[in-house]
Amino acid sequence: MDAEREDLNKAIRIAENTYWVGKRDTDGVFHANPYLRVFSRQPGDRRGRLSVLVDPGSSSDFAVVTSKVSSIIGSLKQLSIVFINHQDPDVGSSAAVIAGRYAPNVAIMCSEETWRLIVHFNLPRKRFFSTNKLTRGIKFNTGHTLVPVPSPFCHFRGATMLYDPQTRVLFSGDLFGGLTPKGLTSIWATEEDWSGMRAFHQLYMPSNKALEMAIETIRALDPPVEMIAPQHGRVIRGPLVEEYMGRIAALPVGLDLLLEQEDESMLAGWNSVLTRVLTLAKMYFGDGYLAKLAHPSLADTLRLDGEQATIRAQGRWTIERVVMALCANQNADVASTIKMEAIFAADELHLPAPRIDLSEKEDSAAVDDDFAGLIE
Repeated sequence: MDAEREDLNKAIRIAENTYWVGKRDTDGVFHANPYLRVFSRQPGDRRGRLSVLVDPGSSSDFAVVTSKVSSIIGSLKQLSIVFINHQDPDVGSSAAVIAGRYAPNVAIMCSEETWRLIVHFNLPRKRFFSTNKLTRGIKFNTGHTLVPVPSPFCHFRGATMLYDPQTRVLFSGDLFGGLTPKGLTSIWATEEDWSGMRAFHQLYMPSNKALEMAIETIRALDPPVEMIAPQHGRVIRGPLVEEYMGRIAALPVGLDLLLEQEDESMLAGWNSVLTRVLTLAKMYFGDGYLAKLAHPSLADTLRLDGEQATIRAQGRWTIERVVMALCANQNADVASTIKMEAIFAADELHLPAPRIDLSEKEDSAAVDDDFAGLIE
């Protein structure tokens, strides 16, 4: 468990004039992290103040995020810039509400590739502030600088991080993001976070080469990065910054995994994962879990012999379908526990993370049933 506890209902200071202003449910595993950076010409000088909201989050988080922002700068009207790493709705869809109603003068800062998509959130075009030609940094009238840091294909072509050389905090977007173990009460990453980070990257990043390029870019920043504030998961600081950079740079993801051949040792590993998942399922469902495995989509890759289940081929794919079948129509707590068991079991055996939907509602098995009649 956490060594530190914070009041997650309040804005949390992570560096000088830098705050985490997100929404967090300690029973959840996937969280968005908006951050607020405030610059002033003089300490406490509100007239010369400039504020930047980094990755404001989705409209579902709007009330909590804006309440925390207002507690620091007084009103959303005081907001100067909204920075958006990439186009996903959980990153910045609330920007339309902020710009359209509450902060009439706010600028929207992102890459041109990102803008071409987020403009469809109904954002005002005249507010767009491109980062593409500002790789040396943006100098503000407060005397401070922010540096856009492109991270192409992490996990979007136009993904761009934001570096604050004054505090040495890197706002990294999806890079270094991850799933968070349930029940944690601190926003600071520990070694516990690696499994969820690894799984997240293997699911959403296209190739290791994109990660390598991004890590090289980060290591070239001057002064060196001391803290990484990702858009998902928890904030990384201290020795874990270099540790996680090294691990991410060497991590096979996306196409690397699709092209990887499945040998006998990998298949044995997937059967070990299956054993752990089914042991947990039996604890929840009793012998009724076996009926859930008698699914047409599993017939070719999973052998059932009494209570013995064995994966014969396509280990990761089969685990994904087994978890899908077990979690169909189950309550969120049971489904989440089974899903995380599969992800962490694979991680412990250095297997690629199963592609598992972590949303509370699981409809995929029903969809499979709907189309089962079309497949011979």
